[in-house]
Amino acid sequence: MASTTCGWCERWANMRSNDTPRLIHGDWFQAPSLLMNSYTCDYCGKLSIAWMEIERELGPKFPTEVVERMNGLDEHLSWLPRVGVGKTYDDVPDHIAGAASEAQECLSINAGRAAVSLARAVVEATAKAKGITSGNLVAKIDKLHADGHIRAHVREIAHEIRHLGNDMAHGDFVDPVEKEEAEETLGLMDEVLSEVFQSPARLERRKAARLEKKKNASPNSTGPQQG
Repeated sequence: MASTTCGWCERWANMRSNDTPRLIHGDWFQAPSLLMNSYTCDYCGKLSIAWMEIERELGPKFPTEVVERMNGLDEHLSWLPRVGVGKTYDDVPDHIAGAASEAQECLSINAGRAAVSLARAVVEATAKAKGITSGNLVAKIDKLHADGHIRAHVREIAHEIRHLGNDMAHGDFVDPVEKEEAEETLGLMDEVLSEVFQSPARLERRKAARLEKKKNASPNSTGPQQG
């Protein structure tokens, strides 16, 4: 049995194996061998296909060790149909949080170009949310820093997102966006959102909680000295 988010009902589900996995041999010099099997979702009952690449040396051990690997290494399986998995962004304006989550969904199905394009758009939307609407994205990012919304290193982070995102925005995507590039870009996007929205919100909640506690404290209690 394996577990994943079902591409049909979009629920995290146990996927029951329907058969012995099939070993599909690839070209000896280039294409890897694939291990494939069909599964049934415990919730909706629909079929999905899972596969993983395996080393050639495993071939003679089929099917015993192959089956064990397929049912015990969920994180290494790829699935059809695919489902995008987003992310929750607390304290971020809804329209920006939605776009950032959509970027994560694109990343989860290996749509790297779309993920990076959305990350760039999220940076620009963040600047606009802070009232910075004039100039190109370079100017908007620099203005975010000048106005004190982001520190110097986060400004450089935003510019790195811009550099790769510009290739997508301007149609300069002859070379593919590698998964590692997309993952890193979205990680940087998260840092910008934390700097502008989430970290200040956490600070305000902590301050409010401290002041509320002080307000409700007994008049006769002796608290720590200010320092």
